[in-house]
Amino acid sequence: MVKQGDIIKVSFDPKQGHEQAGFRPALVISNNEFNRRTKLAIVCPITNTNNNFPLHVPLDERTSTTGAILCEHIRTLDLSSRQNKFVEKVPEDILKTVTDIVFAEVEMVD
Repeated sequence: MVKQGDIIKVSFDPKQGHEQAGFRPALVISNNEFNRRTKLAIVCPITNTNNNFPLHVPLDERTSTTGAILCEHIRTLDLSSRQNKFVEKVPEDILKTVTDIVFAEVEMVD
């Protein structure tokens, strides 16, 4: 079972519109209880195209994975039906930045 903070490689196909596609790295942002109970994982894809967009969180030299985490491309995936593999753990501060951005994206605002 994947865990929150795991960087995995996973197939995002099929895609529609502006969604990310292909077998690519992604950060698991869902908590371990959600992953265990649902057999799903909520992920943010990672791309090597970093255009310094405010919703992109760059990875640094602490990970072998390069690029930026796309916080605006949140996906819930059934990993039992998609090819995937564990790559590494992301540093806690990067995970915190990503989850803060994701929470801000869905926070109720008047």
